[in-house]
Amino acid sequence: MADNHTIDYALLRNAGTEKYFFETNKKIAYPEGEVVEWYGYRRHNFELEGCKGFIVEPPHPAPGLPWHWCTQWAEAFVPRTPALQLLERGFHHVHFNVFETYFNDEGIAKVEKFYAMLQSMGFHKKAALTGMSYGGLFSLRWAAEHPETVGAIYLDAPVCNLAFAAEKTEQNSPYEIYERHSGEARKHFVAYNVKDYEGLLEHPKNPLNNYLPIAKARIPILALRAGQDKTVFPESNIDAFSSRLIAAGGDIKIINRNLYGHHPHGMDDPTPLTGFILQHYPDFEI
Repeated sequence: MADNHTIDYALLRNAGTEKYFFETNKKIAYPEGEVVEWYGYRRHNFELEGCKGFIVEPPHPAPGLPWHWCTQWAEAFVPRTPALQLLERGFHHVHFNVFETYFNDEGIAKVEKFYAMLQSMGFHKKAALTGMSYGGLFSLRWAAEHPETVGAIYLDAPVCNLAFAAEKTEQNSPYEIYERHSGEARKHFVAYNVKDYEGLLEHPKNPLNNYLPIAKARIPILALRAGQDKTVFPESNIDAFSSRLIAAGGDIKIINRNLYGHHPHGMDDPTPLTGFILQHYPDFEI
C-alpha cells in the first residue's frame, strides 16, 4: 500500500536552526533599518541621533521583555559572553554606539533617547549590562546617572577610572600601549573638558568619584579581574572602584583571574555569567 505522506528529510535536518519557525505572535515595533543574521538570530540595525545601534530579536521574547545591553565591543568574544544564552532565554540583546563621546554628557543624552525608544517598544524598565574594557566605564557612567534603569552589571577587565589612559607612562607601560593611550587620553581631555590627568582623576563623573548612586541602589555587580592586565591596570580601576563601592554599602563580587591579561574577555563556558544575570534580573523566573 502506497504511503501518501512524504517527509522532507532535508527540512528536518535543518529544523534545529529554524529558530523563528514557531515564533510567538507578539509583534514588537522594531526600528526601521536593515535586518541581518547574527549568530543565527535576527538583528535589527538602526540609526538614532547620528549613532548606529542594533537590537537582536529572540524567537520567543520572555514576559516583560527583559533585555541585555553590551555597552561596548558588542562584536567581540560574543560566544564567551552571556549574549547568546540570554537570547535563548528570551532576552533581547542590544547595543548603541556612542564610543566617540566616551559617555560624556553628550553621550548620556544620546543614550537617554535610545533608552526612551526601547521603553516605547515595551522593554522592561531595567537592563542587564555587560561592560567589557571601555564598556566598564560606559556601564558605570550610565548606572550612576540612571540607577533605576539597571538590574545587574557584569564587568570584565573593566575601565573604572576615567584617567586610565592618562596614567600610562613610558615607565609603567610597554611603549606601544603608552603611545596608543596617550592619544586616547587627549581625546578624554576634550570629551570631559579638562586639561590633564588630574582633571580626569578628580572629575565628578569619574566612576571612582561617582559610585554612591550605584551603591545606594544596591545594583548587583559581578566583575572578572584580570591580574596581568597591562591595558587597564586592575589596581587603579576595578580594585579602587570596588573598595569604594563596598565601603559605601554596594553589592559587588570579584572573580580573580590572576594569570589573565586584558584578553580574552568572557569565559569558555559563560553559563556562570548568564546565571548571575538570570538570578538578579527583576521579575524573571529562572
